[in-house]
Amino acid sequence: MYKNLRNKKILVFGNSGFVGSWLSIALHCFKSNILGVSLKMTNKNYISNTNQFKKSIKTLNCDINNLSKITKKIQKFNPEIVIHLASQPIVHEGYRNPEKTFKTNLFGTIQIFELIKKIKSVKKVIVFTSDKVYLNNYKTLTENSNLGGLDPYSASKSCQDILSQSYNSSFLNKDMIIIRSGNIIGGGDWGSNRLIPDIMNSIKKKESVKVRSINSTRPWLHILDVINGIILLVSKKTNSDQTNIYNLAPRKQNQVKVKKILVLVQKILSTNLKILIKKNKIKEKKYLKLSSKKIYKDLGWKCKLGLKKSLDLTIKLYLTKRDKLFDKTKEQILVFFN
Repeated sequence: MYKNLRNKKILVFGNSGFVGSWLSIALHCFKSNILGVSLKMTNKNYISNTNQFKKSIKTLNCDINNLSKITKKIQKFNPEIVIHLASQPIVHEGYRNPEKTFKTNLFGTIQIFELIKKIKSVKKVIVFTSDKVYLNNYKTLTENSNLGGLDPYSASKSCQDILSQSYNSSFLNKDMIIIRSGNIIGGGDWGSNRLIPDIMNSIKKKESVKVRSINSTRPWLHILDVINGIILLVSKKTNSDQTNIYNLAPRKQNQVKVKKILVLVQKILSTNLKILIKKNKIKEKKYLKLSSKKIYKDLGWKCKLGLKKSLDLTIKLYLTKRDKLFDKTKEQILVFFN
């Protein structure tokens, strides 16, 4: 299946971020021809800031709201597949800066689609939205559940989801796939106000871990399972000009409270974390559960990694020295994909 990725021209928006850098390295392993478009990550600890990543993955540093600056370079690349990962991905940041969140997640997406309209070589478009797009009614959410994110981040991703379907139906007529997933864990994530990065930063600084919602239940999914889902969908042969939507969700055993994650991390690290419970000033649902029966039925995708293994792999990468980070990430990818 992965052989058809060799030399495939793939344009990845947001390739310097957490998910984007893992996907870029995986596609690099499969010998794809990749062009990335992304802002440079300010935190030097991101995988995309390593010398090996910069040498291996060609990246154009550009805000997606300013794509006119690099349109000719992208057109010259003639991508066959476009993967849109670029976003403002933090719920907390959505409250602090709603205007930037909507401008990036909504209007930035419009700029990408307007560009795709000009490129005849594009056959497939994959848009990564979020599990937060749903009107969360505390029931198991399927691809047919109602959309309706309420906080600024979730609302912006709901809009992005609807916008993607509208553009494809009205203008693009491509093989478009929307992926809804979230609460992704793995080494190389340095997003602010995210549980695992907060834990690792607190250990490094010898400070207490500030936890907002210790009893909230989330569908924790390792980045390798997410990358596997994206690559399966990239590889899927279809002549469809419609939009297909898929949830990526973990096993039931991986859908646990934040409290459980803290306990497991302490066991793996053989340490006692100092935990500071902070009052949550933002509105967040305490329970979120997705169903991924559709992608299992259509493609055979399912979560391979249990929670303990996921956290073990995650922590190993966080403890890896920066000059070894690219190679260790590549190693985890190669072992996972055998």
